[in-house]
Amino acid sequence: MRLVIVFTIAFILACNGLRADLPVAGQLESNNIPEEIERMLEGNGLQGWIHGAINEYNQYVLTYRVPGNFFDHYEFPLTSENPEVLKFLQGSNRHDEVIVRGSFLNNSAPIRHINAKEIYLYQKFEDGMPYPKYSHEAVLPQELLEKSELKGKVHAIADGGKILVIEYKDAVIPVVVSKPNLTQGLYRNDKITLKYKVRKHPHLPAHVSLDITKPNPIVVTDKLVEWHGKKGSLTGTLVLFPKSPQVLFNVFALQVIDENEVKREITLVNFDDPKVFEAIRNKLQEFWDATPQNIVNGRNKFLNLNVKIKATGTFNVVEPGQANMQIILAGPESLEIVK
Repeated sequence: MRLVIVFTIAFILACNGLRADLPVAGQLESNNIPEEIERMLEGNGLQGWIHGAINEYNQYVLTYRVPGNFFDHYEFPLTSENPEVLKFLQGSNRHDEVIVRGSFLNNSAPIRHINAKEIYLYQKFEDGMPYPKYSHEAVLPQELLEKSELKGKVHAIADGGKILVIEYKDAVIPVVVSKPNLTQGLYRNDKITLKYKVRKHPHLPAHVSLDITKPNPIVVTDKLVEWHGKKGSLTGTLVLFPKSPQVLFNVFALQVIDENEVKREITLVNFDDPKVFEAIRNKLQEFWDATPQNIVNGRNKFLNLNVKIKATGTFNVVEPGQANMQIILAGPESLEIVK
Protein backbone atom coordinates (compact mmCIF):
# COMPACT_ATOMS: atom_id res chain seq x y z
CA MET A 1 0.00 0.00 0.00
CA ARG A 2 2.85 2.39 0.84
CA LEU A 3 4.28 1.95 -2.67
CA VAL A 4 0.92 2.79 -4.25
CA ILE A 5 0.52 5.90 -2.09
CA VAL A 6 4.06 7.12 -2.76
CA PHE A 7 3.75 6.46 -6.49
CA THR A 8 0.44 8.36 -6.63
CA ILE A 9 1.83 11.37 -4.78
CA ALA A 10 4.97 11.26 -6.92
CA PHE A 11 2.81 11.25 -10.05
CA ILE A 12 0.89 14.32 -8.88
CA LEU A 13 4.10 16.17 -8.02
CA ALA A 14 5.81 15.23 -11.26
CA CYS A 15 2.89 16.38 -13.34
CA ASN A 16 3.43 19.74 -11.68
CA GLY A 17 7.08 19.71 -12.60
CA LEU A 18 8.95 17.79 -9.89
CA ARG A 19 10.97 15.20 -11.75
CA ALA A 20 14.25 14.76 -9.96
CA ASP A 21 14.66 11.64 -7.90
CA LEU A 22 11.04 10.63 -7.32
CA PRO A 23 10.13 6.93 -7.28
CA VAL A 24 8.79 6.65 -10.81
CA ALA A 25 8.80 4.18 -13.64
CA GLY A 26 12.15 4.05 -15.38
CA GLN A 27 13.23 4.21 -18.98
CA LEU A 28 11.22 2.17 -21.44
CA GLU A 29 13.04 -0.63 -23.25
CA SER A 30 14.80 1.18 -26.05
CA ASN A 31 14.57 -1.68 -28.55
CA ASN A 32 10.78 -1.75 -28.20
CA ILE A 33 10.21 1.64 -29.81
CA PRO A 34 6.80 2.66 -31.17
CA GLU A 35 6.82 3.24 -34.92
CA GLU A 36 5.58 6.80 -34.41
CA ILE A 37 8.88 7.74 -32.76
CA GLU A 38 10.82 6.47 -35.75
CA ARG A 39 8.44 8.30 -38.09
CA MET A 40 8.97 11.58 -36.22
CA LEU A 41 12.73 11.11 -36.24
CA GLU A 42 12.81 10.50 -39.98
CA GLY A 43 10.12 13.12 -40.73
CA ASN A 44 9.70 16.55 -39.14
CA GLY A 45 11.94 15.68 -36.21
CA LEU A 46 11.88 14.16 -32.73
CA GLN A 47 11.53 16.78 -29.98
CA GLY A 48 13.26 16.15 -26.67
CA TRP A 49 15.86 17.38 -24.20
CA ILE A 50 19.61 17.03 -24.02
CA HIS A 51 20.18 14.55 -21.18
CA GLY A 52 23.94 14.85 -21.30
CA ALA A 53 26.59 16.55 -23.43
CA ILE A 54 30.19 15.71 -22.50
CA ASN A 55 32.67 16.94 -25.09
CA GLU A 56 35.67 15.36 -23.35
CA TYR A 57 34.19 11.90 -23.88
CA ASN A 58 32.34 12.57 -27.16
CA GLN A 59 29.19 11.55 -25.30
CA TYR A 60 25.77 12.98 -26.16
CA VAL A 61 22.36 11.65 -25.07
CA LEU A 62 18.80 12.75 -25.89
CA THR A 63 15.75 12.21 -23.66
CA TYR A 64 12.36 11.79 -25.31
CA ARG A 65 9.23 11.79 -23.14
CA VAL A 66 5.96 10.32 -24.40
CA PRO A 67 3.35 13.13 -24.47
CA GLY A 68 0.71 12.76 -21.77
CA ASN A 69 2.76 10.36 -19.63
CA PHE A 70 5.68 12.01 -17.89
CA PHE A 71 7.13 8.71 -16.70
CA ASP A 72 7.39 7.04 -20.11
CA HIS A 73 10.71 8.12 -21.51
CA TYR A 74 13.68 6.96 -23.57
CA GLU A 75 17.35 7.89 -23.54
CA PHE A 76 19.01 7.72 -26.96
CA PRO A 77 22.78 8.16 -27.48
CA LEU A 78 23.42 10.64 -30.29
CA THR A 79 26.04 10.40 -33.00
CA SER A 80 26.48 12.17 -36.31
CA GLU A 81 28.65 12.45 -39.40
CA ASN A 82 27.45 15.99 -40.01
CA PRO A 83 30.06 18.55 -38.83
CA GLU A 84 27.33 21.12 -38.18
CA VAL A 85 25.46 18.71 -35.93
CA LEU A 86 28.64 17.86 -34.02
CA LYS A 87 29.39 21.57 -33.59
CA PHE A 88 25.86 22.10 -32.25
CA LEU A 89 26.20 19.21 -29.78
CA GLN A 90 29.54 20.52 -28.54
CA GLY A 91 27.80 23.78 -27.58
CA SER A 92 24.72 22.17 -26.03
CA ASN A 93 23.88 21.77 -22.36
CA ARG A 94 21.74 19.52 -20.21
CA HIS A 95 18.01 20.41 -20.45
CA ASP A 96 18.34 22.24 -23.78
CA GLU A 97 15.16 21.43 -25.71
CA VAL A 98 15.94 20.36 -29.27
CA ILE A 99 14.46 18.85 -32.43
CA VAL A 100 16.44 16.03 -34.06
CA ARG A 101 16.07 14.61 -37.57
CA GLY A 102 17.82 11.43 -38.59
CA SER A 103 17.46 7.67 -38.18
CA PHE A 104 18.24 4.84 -35.79
CA LEU A 105 21.55 3.05 -36.31
CA ASN A 106 21.57 -0.68 -36.96
CA ASN A 107 24.53 -1.32 -34.67
CA SER A 108 23.08 -4.27 -32.68
CA ALA A 109 23.43 -2.36 -29.41
CA PRO A 110 20.68 -3.08 -26.83
CA ILE A 111 20.00 0.65 -26.59
CA ARG A 112 19.06 2.36 -29.85
CA HIS A 113 21.44 5.06 -31.10
CA ILE A 114 20.35 8.03 -33.21
CA ASN A 115 22.36 9.07 -36.24
CA ALA A 116 21.47 12.78 -36.28
CA LYS A 117 21.43 14.39 -39.70
CA GLU A 118 20.02 17.69 -38.47
CA ILE A 119 19.44 19.24 -35.05
CA TYR A 120 17.74 22.49 -34.09
CA LEU A 121 17.47 24.38 -30.82
CA TYR A 122 13.87 24.75 -29.65
CA GLN A 123 14.58 26.36 -26.27
CA LYS A 124 17.88 27.05 -24.54
CA PHE A 125 18.11 26.23 -20.84
CA GLU A 126 19.94 28.55 -18.44
CA ASP A 127 20.13 27.47 -14.80
CA GLY A 128 20.91 31.01 -13.61
CA MET A 129 23.70 29.73 -11.34
CA PRO A 130 26.73 32.08 -11.36
CA TYR A 131 29.38 29.35 -11.12
CA PRO A 132 32.02 28.07 -13.55
CA LYS A 133 31.25 25.20 -15.91
CA TYR A 134 32.09 21.71 -14.77
CA SER A 135 35.44 20.15 -15.65
CA HIS A 136 35.56 16.35 -15.70
CA GLU A 137 37.91 14.47 -13.40
CA ALA A 138 38.15 11.07 -15.10
CA VAL A 139 40.47 10.80 -18.12
CA LEU A 140 39.01 8.32 -20.58
CA PRO A 141 39.86 5.91 -22.01
CA GLN A 142 43.37 6.18 -20.54
CA GLU A 143 42.37 5.42 -16.94
CA LEU A 144 40.36 2.39 -18.00
CA LEU A 145 43.27 1.00 -20.03
CA GLU A 146 45.56 1.14 -17.01
CA LYS A 147 43.65 -1.52 -15.08
CA SER A 148 40.97 -4.19 -15.44
CA GLU A 149 38.89 -3.68 -12.31
CA LEU A 150 37.10 -0.63 -10.93
CA LYS A 151 34.84 0.39 -8.09
CA GLY A 152 31.85 2.53 -8.97
CA LYS A 153 28.08 2.50 -9.03
CA VAL A 154 25.21 1.73 -11.38
CA HIS A 155 24.03 4.72 -13.42
CA ALA A 156 21.30 2.96 -15.41
CA ILE A 157 19.92 -0.55 -15.77
CA ALA A 158 17.19 -1.62 -18.18
CA ASP A 159 15.89 -4.24 -20.61
CA GLY A 160 16.32 -7.18 -18.23
CA GLY A 161 19.96 -6.35 -17.54
CA LYS A 162 20.99 -6.06 -21.20
CA ILE A 163 21.44 -2.30 -20.79
CA LEU A 164 23.96 -1.36 -18.12
CA VAL A 165 25.64 2.01 -17.64
CA ILE A 166 28.00 2.61 -14.74
CA GLU A 167 29.60 5.64 -13.09
CA TYR A 168 33.34 5.60 -12.53
CA LYS A 169 34.56 8.72 -10.75
CA ASP A 170 32.52 11.34 -12.64
CA ALA A 171 32.36 9.47 -15.96
CA VAL A 172 29.34 7.59 -17.30
CA ILE A 173 30.42 4.40 -19.10
CA PRO A 174 28.27 2.01 -21.17
CA VAL A 175 28.88 -1.67 -20.40
CA VAL A 176 28.37 -4.38 -23.02
CA VAL A 177 26.62 -7.29 -21.27
CA SER A 178 26.88 -10.70 -22.97
CA LYS A 179 25.21 -12.53 -20.07
CA PRO A 180 22.25 -10.50 -18.73
CA ASN A 181 21.77 -12.95 -15.87
CA LEU A 182 24.87 -11.39 -14.30
CA THR A 183 23.25 -7.96 -14.13
CA GLN A 184 19.62 -8.80 -13.34
CA GLY A 185 18.30 -7.33 -10.11
CA LEU A 186 20.61 -4.34 -10.08
CA TYR A 187 19.30 -0.96 -8.94
CA ARG A 188 20.55 2.44 -9.95
CA ASN A 189 23.20 3.64 -7.44
CA ASP A 190 24.10 0.11 -6.32
CA LYS A 191 27.81 0.17 -5.46
CA ILE A 192 29.74 -2.36 -7.52
CA THR A 193 33.13 -3.85 -8.23
CA LEU A 194 33.47 -4.49 -11.98
CA LYS A 195 35.98 -6.63 -13.86
CA TYR A 196 36.09 -5.45 -17.45
CA LYS A 197 37.77 -5.25 -20.82
CA VAL A 198 37.96 -1.98 -22.74
CA ARG A 199 36.19 -2.17 -26.11
CA LYS A 200 38.20 -1.17 -29.18
CA HIS A 201 35.07 0.14 -30.88
CA PRO A 202 33.89 2.78 -30.38
CA HIS A 203 37.04 4.47 -29.11
CA LEU A 204 34.97 7.39 -27.81
CA PRO A 205 32.79 7.40 -25.89
CA ALA A 206 34.62 4.67 -24.01
CA HIS A 207 32.74 1.36 -23.71
CA VAL A 208 33.72 -1.68 -21.65
CA SER A 209 32.59 -5.30 -21.57
CA LEU A 210 32.09 -7.53 -18.56
CA ASP A 211 35.12 -9.80 -18.38
CA ILE A 212 33.24 -13.09 -18.18
CA THR A 213 36.55 -15.00 -18.21
CA LYS A 214 37.00 -13.88 -14.59
CA PRO A 215 34.97 -15.21 -11.64
CA ASN A 216 32.28 -12.82 -10.42
CA PRO A 217 32.84 -10.08 -13.03
CA ILE A 218 30.32 -7.85 -11.24
CA VAL A 219 29.84 -7.82 -7.48
CA VAL A 220 27.39 -5.60 -5.63
CA THR A 221 29.08 -4.24 -2.52
CA ASP A 222 26.11 -2.18 -1.29
CA LYS A 223 22.64 -2.97 -2.64
CA LEU A 224 20.49 0.13 -2.43
CA VAL A 225 17.10 -1.59 -2.15
CA GLU A 226 18.20 -3.14 1.15
CA TRP A 227 18.02 0.35 2.66
CA HIS A 228 14.30 0.66 1.83
CA GLY A 229 11.98 1.17 4.79
CA LYS A 230 14.76 1.43 7.35
CA LYS A 231 14.96 4.41 9.68
CA GLY A 232 18.20 6.20 10.30
CA SER A 233 20.40 9.24 9.81
CA LEU A 234 22.96 10.26 7.21
CA THR A 235 25.41 13.14 7.20
CA GLY A 236 26.79 14.71 4.06
CA THR A 237 27.48 17.81 1.99
CA LEU A 238 24.44 19.85 1.00
CA VAL A 239 23.54 19.44 -2.69
CA LEU A 240 21.22 21.55 -4.82
CA PHE A 241 19.56 20.34 -8.03
CA PRO A 242 18.41 23.64 -9.57
CA LYS A 243 14.93 24.00 -11.00
CA SER A 244 14.72 23.14 -14.68
CA PRO A 245 12.15 22.48 -17.43
CA GLN A 246 11.21 19.31 -15.52
CA VAL A 247 11.49 20.68 -11.95
CA LEU A 248 9.49 23.68 -10.75
CA PHE A 249 11.60 24.32 -7.67
CA ASN A 250 15.07 23.63 -6.27
CA VAL A 251 15.51 20.09 -4.93
CA PHE A 252 18.03 19.39 -2.16
CA ALA A 253 20.05 16.32 -1.28
CA LEU A 254 23.06 15.13 0.70
CA GLN A 255 26.22 13.82 -0.91
CA VAL A 256 27.89 10.94 0.93
CA ILE A 257 31.34 9.74 -0.18
CA ASP A 258 32.70 6.34 0.84
CA GLU A 259 36.28 5.12 1.34
CA ASN A 260 36.57 4.31 -2.39
CA GLU A 261 35.49 7.84 -3.39
CA VAL A 262 32.15 6.52 -4.69
CA LYS A 263 29.57 9.29 -4.31
CA ARG A 264 25.85 9.00 -3.68
CA GLU A 265 23.24 11.73 -3.52
CA ILE A 266 20.29 11.14 -1.18
CA THR A 267 17.29 13.38 -1.84
CA LEU A 268 15.51 15.09 1.07
CA VAL A 269 11.72 14.87 0.72
CA ASN A 270 8.32 14.61 2.38
CA PHE A 271 5.46 13.03 0.39
CA ASP A 272 2.70 13.31 2.98
CA ASP A 273 2.15 17.07 3.13
CA PRO A 274 3.12 19.62 0.44
CA LYS A 275 3.35 22.38 3.07
CA VAL A 276 5.77 20.33 5.17
CA PHE A 277 7.84 19.60 2.06
CA GLU A 278 7.91 23.31 1.27
CA ALA A 279 9.04 24.09 4.83
CA ILE A 280 11.84 21.53 4.47
CA ARG A 281 13.00 23.09 1.20
CA ASN A 282 12.85 26.59 2.73
CA LYS A 283 15.04 25.51 5.63
CA LEU A 284 17.54 23.87 3.28
CA GLN A 285 17.57 27.00 1.11
CA GLU A 286 18.38 29.04 4.24
CA PHE A 287 21.27 26.67 5.01
CA TRP A 288 22.47 27.04 1.42
CA ASP A 289 22.23 30.83 1.33
CA ALA A 290 23.90 31.33 4.72
CA THR A 291 27.34 30.20 3.48
CA PRO A 292 27.58 30.83 -0.27
CA GLN A 293 31.34 31.29 -0.44
CA ASN A 294 32.31 27.67 -1.20
CA ILE A 295 29.88 26.45 -3.86
CA VAL A 296 31.14 24.22 -6.66
CA ASN A 297 29.67 22.87 -9.87
CA GLY A 298 29.07 19.13 -9.56
CA ARG A 299 28.19 18.37 -13.21
CA ASN A 300 24.38 18.17 -12.95
CA LYS A 301 24.14 19.71 -9.50
CA PHE A 302 25.82 22.19 -7.16
CA LEU A 303 27.47 21.51 -3.79
CA ASN A 304 27.99 23.88 -0.89
CA LEU A 305 31.16 22.41 0.60
CA ASN A 306 30.86 24.51 3.75
CA VAL A 307 27.48 23.03 4.73
CA LYS A 308 27.28 19.58 6.28
CA ILE A 309 23.77 18.37 7.07
CA LYS A 310 22.50 15.52 9.22
CA ALA A 311 19.12 14.22 8.04
CA THR A 312 17.00 11.72 9.98
CA GLY A 313 14.06 9.82 8.56
CA THR A 314 13.03 6.74 6.57
CA PHE A 315 14.99 5.55 3.55
CA ASN A 316 12.93 5.13 0.38
CA VAL A 317 13.90 3.03 -2.66
CA VAL A 318 10.93 1.69 -4.64
CA GLU A 319 12.07 1.31 -8.26
CA PRO A 320 15.29 0.07 -9.92
CA GLY A 321 15.58 3.20 -12.09
CA GLN A 322 14.90 5.67 -9.27
CA ALA A 323 17.37 8.51 -9.72
CA ASN A 324 18.43 8.70 -6.07
CA MET A 325 17.52 7.12 -2.78
CA GLN A 326 15.41 9.44 -0.62
CA ILE A 327 15.16 10.17 3.06
CA ILE A 328 11.54 10.84 3.92
CA LEU A 329 11.64 13.52 6.62
CA ALA A 330 8.94 14.21 9.22
CA GLY A 331 9.61 17.94 8.91
CA PRO A 332 12.27 20.66 9.07
CA GLU A 333 13.14 19.52 12.59
CA SER A 334 14.62 16.35 11.01
CA LEU A 335 17.51 18.44 9.68
CA GLU A 336 20.49 19.86 11.53
CA ILE A 337 23.77 21.54 10.67
CA VAL A 338 26.89 19.55 11.54
CA LYS A 339 29.70 21.83 12.64
